[in-house]
Amino acid sequence: MRRGGRHAFVYVLFGLLFFTAACNTDAKEENLTREEAIIMKTIEQADSVDSYTVEGGLLEDFVWGDGSTEYNHLLGTVSRIESLQLAYRQYRQEYSNGQTETTVFTGQIYQNEDDVYINVDDEGWKTRSEPDRFEYEYTDYEAAITFLERVENMEEVRIEETENEYEIRYSEPQESLYDIYGPPSEASKNRTVFVENGSPEVFLIINKSDYTVREFTTKFFYEDEAGSDSKGVLTLELRFDDINEVEDFEIPDEVIEEAEANE
Repeated sequence: MRRGGRHAFVYVLFGLLFFTAACNTDAKEENLTREEAIIMKTIEQADSVDSYTVEGGLLEDFVWGDGSTEYNHLLGTVSRIESLQLAYRQYRQEYSNGQTETTVFTGQIYQNEDDVYINVDDEGWKTRSEPDRFEYEYTDYEAAITFLERVENMEEVRIEETENEYEIRYSEPQESLYDIYGPPSEASKNRTVFVENGSPEVFLIINKSDYTVREFTTKFFYEDEAGSDSKGVLTLELRFDDINEVEDFEIPDEVIEEAEANE
């Protein structure tokens, strides 16, 4: 596998009886099914989510035709305040060929509306400036909401209830889901080329008291275009906490001063 492939800064998460009755009433009044009502309320509630922490990653796992395994994991944690366009990320990339495990790189990122400061492998803070400045198409939380907005076959949405949460599962051959990510990284064994195989599997946890997303996991499945037994699974995994509880923070002066000294 080309272990440096992901190094290009992929910066890259009350009242049960009363609630149930209210949800059923809303669904009836809006001519929505129970599933549609829950998803609609979750999408609407997203506008009120301003801050959160999220832990998770982008995980590539391979099983080769000879039975050996390989993985490439980009893992991280994030604290984010949307209204301030402020975020702090810690991340690391881990690689294994089935016999040895390696930390490919580690990093930290501070980002606000105007600046991005990066420290890779503890080599010192540097400024990331235009045109190389990292841009988000979606924030982490928006990724989950975007999925809910794109569900094409509501009949395949499965929702189970616990006392405090909704657990949503969805598995459909929906092309727009595979559009989220390309096939896994270029593989080293026999120059394997992976193509899509089967339906992505999506899992969400929704908090019942406020309709906020607490977990969003999507698995994408791939097979060898040449027909060997080699298979790949790409997993996006995000777990959200501290929703609207992250306090205001600033980029530390020492980070800015060190980045300026390293220009």
